[in-house]
Amino acid sequence: MDIKNMIIGIDMNRDGSQICYYDKETGDAVSVPVKAGTELLTFPTLLCVVPADHSWYYGIEARYFAEKKNGFLIDQLYDLCADGTSLWVEGKEYTGAELLAIFLEKVLGMVGVTRPSQQVACLMITVPKLTRYFVKAIREAYAYLGIARNRGYLQDYKESFFVHTMFQKQDVWARKNGLFEFRNGQVHFSELELNFRTKPVTAYVTDKGSAPLQGNSEQKDQSLLSFIRKSLGEDLYSGIFLLGDEFDQSWARESVKALCKGQRKVFGGSNLYAKGATYSAKEKVEERHLKGFLYVGSDLVRYNISMELQVQGVMTVYPLIAAGVNWYETAVDIEIILDQMESLTFLVSRMNEKARKKLVMELPGLPKRPGKTTRLKVHMEYEAAGRCRIDVEDLGFGEMFPSSGLIWREMMEDQG
Repeated sequence: MDIKNMIIGIDMNRDGSQICYYDKETGDAVSVPVKAGTELLTFPTLLCVVPADHSWYYGIEARYFAEKKNGFLIDQLYDLCADGTSLWVEGKEYTGAELLAIFLEKVLGMVGVTRPSQQVACLMITVPKLTRYFVKAIREAYAYLGIARNRGYLQDYKESFFVHTMFQKQDVWARKNGLFEFRNGQVHFSELELNFRTKPVTAYVTDKGSAPLQGNSEQKDQSLLSFIRKSLGEDLYSGIFLLGDEFDQSWARESVKALCKGQRKVFGGSNLYAKGATYSAKEKVEERHLKGFLYVGSDLVRYNISMELQVQGVMTVYPLIAAGVNWYETAVDIEIILDQMESLTFLVSRMNEKARKKLVMELPGLPKRPGKTTRLKVHMEYEAAGRCRIDVEDLGFGEMFPSSGLIWREMMEDQG
């Protein structure tokens, strides 16, 4: 294992986390067990600090030191990041990002990474759902670890499912794919569908419902069998993935038979999301395996935003934000010089459409100055899917026309 240019994926959820790395020799994502020689891949999403020497521990060790060494257990790390809240630990306030950085530093040690800024070529974290606060926490945690923005990424579980599937053999994703996830006594079904009639090929992952699995083995098998028939119907699926340790073939005998009908390829395991994150990390820095495919998830930016500006004496449509990326990957800063204008006009067009709409942003209170002596800084960034924030700051124009200190803000909402 080369620990100089590591490509790593981490699956983090409220209850447990996993880590994978990309093995260049085998060309595959490799899951790292909690203990060498075991098959246990999931460790608790826990931190613990021992006040006596202020030492930190994670996972299984965190629980041990909390119980045996009077440590302070932090079992709400996921929620602190997702909600943007902080926690007082031994008289000090920690943000979710600070605690996440400590957690990640410990977890990266599982693959021999002790200097993330130097050893990590790319790190992708995948979580069930990304909130604005979670995005901020992960970005800040990367910064604490010295992982630059072009080497630290994030995505949700649905996108990890898509990427993991696309890194299988083509006959697996030739038709629809289904994911049955088993957790907390329930089974959840998601569907991946590719539309080969579009260019690029568009991919969609859709939640299709859930069902409880209770009772003895026979009752659970019958409940699952009923849910499988309802979920798959008469549609054609080329691949089915079973995720979670709660599934066991010993009780799901009739269900397994139903899953394997129609020459469907069926895969089991517990590391799909971590491997999907690892493949995504590889895609970001080394490979364009997914070139020609566009994952259309709920986080996708569906509008192009531009401005008509004079660049080197020629009027041109200057692109600011391009459709087809996730909202948390958008951020742009430009400086422009106004010429007898008191407003800014943005051109907005829906993905794959040529028609543009104009959005006029007024700048009330802007000082009256001669032409071409007002310099503005424009910052644009999506705060959530479908909501883009525009901040405009008056920079003035040198000593002759100092900045007024004025800042204007506009929220641009996607129209469906």
